[in-house]
Amino acid sequence: MKAINKIWVFALGTAVMVSCSDLDTFPESGIVTEDQKKEVVEDNPERLQADINTLSSIFTKLLPNWAGGSATPFHNDFSYPAVCIATDGNGADMVSDNSDYEWFSVAFEYSDRNANYAVPMFTWNFCYKLNKQANDILATIPADTENQTLIYYRGQALVARAFANFTLAQRFQFTYKGNEDKPTVPIVTWDMPAERAGANPRATNAEIYKLIYDDLTQAIADLEGFQRTSKAAADRNVAYGMRARVNLVMNNWGEAATDAEAALSGYTFLSKDDVSAPGFNSANSPSWIWAGIYKAADTPANYRNITWGGHLCSFARGYTTGQGLYKRINSLLYNMIPDTDVRKGWWVNASLESPLLDHMDWDGVTGSAISSLAIPNVKRAFQPYTNVKFAPYENKCGTDINAGDWCIMRAEEMLLIQAEAMAMSGNLGGGKSLLENWVKTYRDPSYSCAATTPEAFQSEIWWQRRVELWGEGHAYTDIMRLKKNLVRCTTDGKSDFPDAWSFNIAATDGILLMRIPTGETNANAAIDPVKDNNNEGTFPVNGSGAGLTDGCVVK
Repeated sequence: MKAINKIWVFALGTAVMVSCSDLDTFPESGIVTEDQKKEVVEDNPERLQADINTLSSIFTKLLPNWAGGSATPFHNDFSYPAVCIATDGNGADMVSDNSDYEWFSVAFEYSDRNANYAVPMFTWNFCYKLNKQANDILATIPADTENQTLIYYRGQALVARAFANFTLAQRFQFTYKGNEDKPTVPIVTWDMPAERAGANPRATNAEIYKLIYDDLTQAIADLEGFQRTSKAAADRNVAYGMRARVNLVMNNWGEAATDAEAALSGYTFLSKDDVSAPGFNSANSPSWIWAGIYKAADTPANYRNITWGGHLCSFARGYTTGQGLYKRINSLLYNMIPDTDVRKGWWVNASLESPLLDHMDWDGVTGSAISSLAIPNVKRAFQPYTNVKFAPYENKCGTDINAGDWCIMRAEEMLLIQAEAMAMSGNLGGGKSLLENWVKTYRDPSYSCAATTPEAFQSEIWWQRRVELWGEGHAYTDIMRLKKNLVRCTTDGKSDFPDAWSFNIAATDGILLMRIPTGETNANAAIDPVKDNNNEGTFPVNGSGAGLTDGCVVK
């Protein structure tokens, strides 16, 4: 019998994990062995359906306060969208105010580089919870199964495990290329030997990326022909899209381009009309490949601020509107967006105007007048560069339901991966043509790409990603992948960020890496909390990193 139950105690530190499977006991309450489980599942694959559904729900599930040991959630811990907002807060393009009500302030100021803080803990717990659920499923499926339903289930579980490991690897170590031998996080598989329990060292980048890549390659094979009923489930397009992301990080340029093109199959891009109104909150979008799906019932009245809408949407009742903690774009990036680009309207300008507001009605107030609208305890006036990209649930301004869906992967990201990878693999002309045709058709009819080298084109793609994917959780990982300095301030120190958060960070500074939570280092003897826990780097303060540039918004 494998020691999987013991292993999970150590892989998750203090977190308490609960399996949804009904396969652990017979009706008479006798314990079922792993071999017996496999026999039951082979004959009754539908027994795994609930566990497969749980894979999807983990992306959006409101998590209890693991650190405090109570059922009350942290207000910044609402699963994967919270991970995205936290890491965007670690970046250079999302601005907020330094307030006691800004639950992501530790991410903006980098005090989340602390093993005892919630942000690394809930990122760690989300990923290992997803990993465990995937491993529970994989453990019950016979390796030689010919049951097509079980093969589909295996593919979905492999995508989930790869997603969890990829998310961790990008946050707890510098990017793969050039750092192959550096430690990331412990690898946990369902068939780990018992002697690894309690002493599971950090795997190297090379080791964890091999597992990620192998999982996705098998998933692509397993999911051939699979027709999902919801975008919350991973299908073959999702598996290709995930492998495209991985290949991009690994600089496998040709493979990244091929995989991204495969992920795009069957999807259409959001048109200029589509993005000329607040949106990005519905899995029904024709460009969304993978989504976290929320239902109104998932946001109970006493926790309705504890969703991505409560922290990111400028039209939904929550911390953002009630406290005026609007997530805003850094003007260094905003000022580079041409007036002919429809995406400039995703944020109000310095005069609080945006054409997107013409599509909204807040208690009879319409258009740019919404910016100045103030309702006690409900909405404060917008600030310059406030985002109006994300629409509220059912497009109802002032709603406190905050049940909008979350985009995990969309076609536009895959197009940008394909274009970058084509250029970096030697086909600069093809990459430029692909990008120009897309931007001209869907975002800015006046666009022309001036890049004359693959490196310059890669920087142009980075700029496009910073605008197109703003607020969707890609900013920090792009900085890490491209080995860029994190630049919030101009060379003369000007910044939109609050003074305490106005700093730049060098691409090689160890403060960029997250710290492994104390619960893990306490439980895992193979990780020394001092020697093995990313303790390098300098905590940034006002003005630190002055003079650093990123070659994009500050050159």
